[in-house]
Amino acid sequence: MLALAVLATTVVHYMELNDETVAWEDRLARAEHDLGRDLGRERGKAHRSVGRDGESLEVQRANEVLRQLSLPWDSLFLTMESAAGEEVALLALEPDAEKQVVKVSGEARDFTSLLNYVTRLEAQEAFGPVYLQSHQVQLQDPQQPVRFALHAVWKGAP
Repeated sequence: MLALAVLATTVVHYMELNDETVAWEDRLARAEHDLGRDLGRERGKAHRSVGRDGESLEVQRANEVLRQLSLPWDSLFLTMESAAGEEVALLALEPDAEKQVVKVSGEARDFTSLLNYVTRLEAQEAFGPVYLQSHQVQLQDPQQPVRFALHAVWKGAP
């Protein structure tokens, strides 16, 4: 059930990014049109915000959104979920492609299940070292699961 919630959240996030991409593509087209018109009229005037390599900041932002959308999100989520198995529930995934890390919050049936999950993640081709940042046994729960936070080096990020 939790996997479905994570999947639903992922789909919603993907749809939001897709909408944002469409909006940025529209803005990019307008900016390119305006830039062509403005260059014809006012060649030499510095009236636009310009970033590195002479690109407009809008173009840079649009390129960043497109880069984010082109990342292998599906394989990342499938790899994380398949390594979790039935003993680990993923509560949150925070991929950071720029830093090439994925932060994971979750809950394992017990500490051994948590360590097995870390080992399975490290064995995946998409990940490098996996570091357990924190863990806490939930003593108030009769089954005493282990809540954890870890981060993994993500090789799939460019």
